[in-house]
Amino acid sequence: MGYLSSPLSPSKDPPVPCAGYAPFAVSLAQDAVLDAIIARATPGSLAVLDLDGCLFDNRSRQVQIIHEFAAQAGHPALCRVERAHFSDWSLSRALRAAGVAEEFVAAVRDPLRSFWADRFFTSEYVVHDLPMPGAVRLARAVHAAGAHLAYLTGRDCDMHQGSHQALCRFCFPAPGQGATLLTKPDPRMKDEAWKRAAVDSLFELGRPAIFLDNEPVNANLFHQLCPDALVVFVSTDHSFRPDLPDPSLPAIRGFLRTSDQAAW
Repeated sequence: MGYLSSPLSPSKDPPVPCAGYAPFAVSLAQDAVLDAIIARATPGSLAVLDLDGCLFDNRSRQVQIIHEFAAQAGHPALCRVERAHFSDWSLSRALRAAGVAEEFVAAVRDPLRSFWADRFFTSEYVVHDLPMPGAVRLARAVHAAGAHLAYLTGRDCDMHQGSHQALCRFCFPAPGQGATLLTKPDPRMKDEAWKRAAVDSLFELGRPAIFLDNEPVNANLFHQLCPDALVVFVSTDHSFRPDLPDPSLPAIRGFLRTSDQAAW
């Protein structure tokens, strides 16, 4: 996601350009893309994987912060907000989806934005994220096939420790054990600039063969810089930029397969 985008507009909601989370969506087309990802994972290759909105569903972090604000500010009505109420990065839209009255949304907009900003970009709160269903399985399969994993995230260096802990907690291939966690050196740096700058260093880890990202601008960037790699657009949420993914790129809604339905 673009971390310099405000999640709570002071005047109005931004448009909804993204598909939104559908972590349990399955299709034969998605099965084929997941198969292709694993097929591209070979010894000496590199799989470059984003975290927020890609391997991880960070709506739980959003909910945790809103519930803490509700408790501390004495606004129990905000406790109605749950993960399903988020369609994008607009907190005010999530509040309305939870049934919070419009006048109250306007009243809490500024204090909630400030409370959110002090917490969201921290190691302390990133541990509330949950992995997308099937994401751990895919990452482990790619790793087992011999690929090195590069977790290339827009999270900044202050979030490195919490991100490392979350990856280990949910049994993703651990940084330092066939995987590398790359976080932004400066929180003021835009994600696109950071990921563009990081591409050259990726070749030191292996031959970039796989890219997964939920930001259209980043997916398009990887496609331009590494045209021989398999670039997959993970269609969840993303920043409020107007970019669209290159129509030639394969897309998935999540990491589950049609065969997983048998267990439901």
